[in-house]
Amino acid sequence: VGPYLAGWLLGREWEPYAVRVTQQRHPATKSFRGTFFAVDSGTAMECWLGRELDLSASYESERYGLAHAVSFVNWPTLDVMRHPTEYERGGQQVEHDEDAFSVDPRTIRPLRKASPLAKTLGYFANYHVYPYYPDFMNLDPGYSAYRDKHGACNYAGYLKDLKAHTRGLPLLIGEFGVPTSRGIAHQQPQGINHGGKSEEEQGRDDVRLLEDIEETGCAGGLLFALYDEWFKVNWLVARDEQPRERDPLWHNLLDPEENYGLLGFDPPSAIHVDGNVEDWSTIAPYASAPNGALLRALYVTSDQNRFYLRIDLAPGASPMVGVALDVLDPARGDRRLPRPLNAIWSRGAEFVLLVDPASPGGGGAKKRPPQAELFIDRAMGYSRWARVLVNGNAEPHDAPLRPVANEDGRYIPLLIETNRERVSRSGVVYPARHLDWGRLELGSEPSRAPAWPGAEPSFAYDPHAEWAFSETRRTVEIAIPWGLLNVGDPSSRSVLDDKPGTSAIEVTPTPGIGLLAWATKPSAFRADSLGPVRAGGPSRVDGAGTQFLGPPGTTQATVGQSVRITSPEATSYSWNGWDMPIISERIKKSARFVRETFEGMEARDQRYPTKPDVSSH
Repeated sequence: VGPYLAGWLLGREWEPYAVRVTQQRHPATKSFRGTFFAVDSGTAMECWLGRELDLSASYESERYGLAHAVSFVNWPTLDVMRHPTEYERGGQQVEHDEDAFSVDPRTIRPLRKASPLAKTLGYFANYHVYPYYPDFMNLDPGYSAYRDKHGACNYAGYLKDLKAHTRGLPLLIGEFGVPTSRGIAHQQPQGINHGGKSEEEQGRDDVRLLEDIEETGCAGGLLFALYDEWFKVNWLVARDEQPRERDPLWHNLLDPEENYGLLGFDPPSAIHVDGNVEDWSTIAPYASAPNGALLRALYVTSDQNRFYLRIDLAPGASPMVGVALDVLDPARGDRRLPRPLNAIWSRGAEFVLLVDPASPGGGGAKKRPPQAELFIDRAMGYSRWARVLVNGNAEPHDAPLRPVANEDGRYIPLLIETNRERVSRSGVVYPARHLDWGRLELGSEPSRAPAWPGAEPSFAYDPHAEWAFSETRRTVEIAIPWGLLNVGDPSSRSVLDDKPGTSAIEVTPTPGIGLLAWATKPSAFRADSLGPVRAGGPSRVDGAGTQFLGPPGTTQATVGQSVRITSPEATSYSWNGWDMPIISERIKKSARFVRETFEGMEARDQRYPTKPDVSSH
């Protein structure tokens, strides 16, 4: 393979059902003896793995006259410990039971002492251990009580337990790390989540995990990963990245699996979200009202990663601002704007963005912080894991992944279930955990800078900077990842449009995105996870206190007590697709943290000199 080959890791992270089926089909297989390895009393899966290890060592020795240390890929799901917080109701064997089966590396026994003369360099245990899954790692009270030098750390507690249960074998942590994605697929007690990290946060968390691996006595660790991998897909967004074969052509910021790298290959950003409008200078407004009392202009653009909005406010205005988005089909979606706004749009909206610039407080009123949030039409869905609040409880949102024609004016937060409900062996219930994916974080993206001296300057990605004000607070910049708008593949302008009665998730190319902005001074809305309607607010907001802003040709009329806004369907924002992404390689800020830590560990290694094996010379 090459002079830098360190050893062999065979196989993959086996699912529990693979172990179950293997044992069911080969119940009599309990032992194995080969040239280099043996299993005296084990399971069929352990015997098979022992045979594969023996095959690898034998082939390398006979074919090439070489020897390397060997192991197989394992993970916490198949560890040998019993975890009281991991159980399925009724003790049933189901897909998500992460403590039903074990594969013990200690049952596989080397037959020769490691040395070049024996044509083997030994055997070790290897586990892929990430801090956020399985749930038993973060629900176990013993692991929660463990502390590393930074404080409480379930991850370090689990590693200590794993090391004790692999006694007699060197323990390599074959994968660990955290991603810089915007999306979070699993939450962890110390905030070492599966995603949601800036590049600096990624670097600090990767270093903390590496230190825990060292401090708990492991033989080493392999950081995942060197570079972002766009072709991968996480369970939380797997159904939404469609067509699947085009997934490698675009970078989904919602997908943690695509964002583990220390190297990024990002497309050039169209807009830098920092409140400075210079990068909008060549973009014409989608809609404008030079003399508008509340709104003056709406701009739209995009790049291969995100969809951008710029909203210009009138001098002195600080209204609640909304933008309705018709992403796919004007004939479908919700034609009524969010209640209590008494208005009907000619196009059906799938999404509504609300921006609350903040209230100054005073007069006994509590000051509101600036907030921005994306809401979705309640008649349609956005994920298998979508949830909707019903009487304060998060219930499954069973709605089709396609626009549905209606005039309900009901929009809901984009709630996602990241950690499902668990039950312990003693009956203790651990509630599910949820996130509001539609909540956009206020912040300014960092300026272009090198990851370390001598590196090429680049813009770092920060999921905590998704919208920003200009210095005058008259302009708002907003960046929305494509996946939040149900765009399954921006490279082909494909939007989720699932057909009933099929197992696949279908998409339809969009002719463009239609937009309608409005602004209102009455305190009728709120941009938070409880929904867009402010409790205790006015029961109806009519056109007198609201400004609507659509593209040229938009008309407005009052019909009874309702406002009717008509926009030309031909006026939509469209973008160019692509069959080859435009990318530039760059070093993430996280790489500096890892580099400096590895350099320091090289120095610490000198405290543990090893004596040469004289017999091997």
